[in-house]
Amino acid sequence: MKQSKGKRKFKLQNIVWIGFFLCFFFGFFLYLYHLPLQNIIITGTTYLSDLEVIEVAEIKDYPPLFQLNTKEIKSALLNMDFVKDVRIKRNILGRMTIEIVEERPVFYNRNRETLTFLSGKEMKTNELFGLPILVNYVPDEIYARMLREIQERDFEVLGLISEIEYQPWKTDDVIIDDTRFYLRMNDGNVVYVNLINWEKLNNYMTIYSTLKDAKGTLQLDSSLGNGITFTPF
Repeated sequence: MKQSKGKRKFKLQNIVWIGFFLCFFFGFFLYLYHLPLQNIIITGTTYLSDLEVIEVAEIKDYPPLFQLNTKEIKSALLNMDFVKDVRIKRNILGRMTIEIVEERPVFYNRNRETLTFLSGKEMKTNELFGLPILVNYVPDEIYARMLREIQERDFEVLGLISEIEYQPWKTDDVIIDDTRFYLRMNDGNVVYVNLINWEKLNNYMTIYSTLKDAKGTLQLDSSLGNGITFTPF
């Protein structure tokens, strides 16, 4: 009889513990389910404001964190012109972290009235964002090649350029080089460069330092190795 009572007592203790854990986990689940969004952290943005991201994600009213559909939020953010990729993380302290990878804008296409991104994506806008302006039409094949060259070069060089003009080299209406561009630099110099020599732009600041404040035309479109010609105005 004593052994039977001991077994019943042991079973009763087990039921109590099971009930306790079930209540704990149910209470914890309710806590998470109703936990309000308390802190929003947005990283990786240069051109987008936090407010723009929050409004598109529809979280400005700080709704319950774990009732949010992160797949829908990510899809909505990916529809933004400047957004290339998104990662969303949440924790039990009520924090949501939105990690954004932005598209990289490279120039404003005045002919199309679009902002052109490194990926080739375009956005209709009148804002220039302090970028170089492509001032005229470029044939599609040359345009695609130019973007590929920019992808492989030093992005800091873009900040030195004011305007980009497609200007093939012609002699008596015969096109000698259909990949040549004319660049107006922010420092007052102008540069001729073709696509095969575009990488020479990476050395522009080094070249500029040797000019001793002289202004003129720099020709980087020579096919003769590292040949560079500077003609003062």
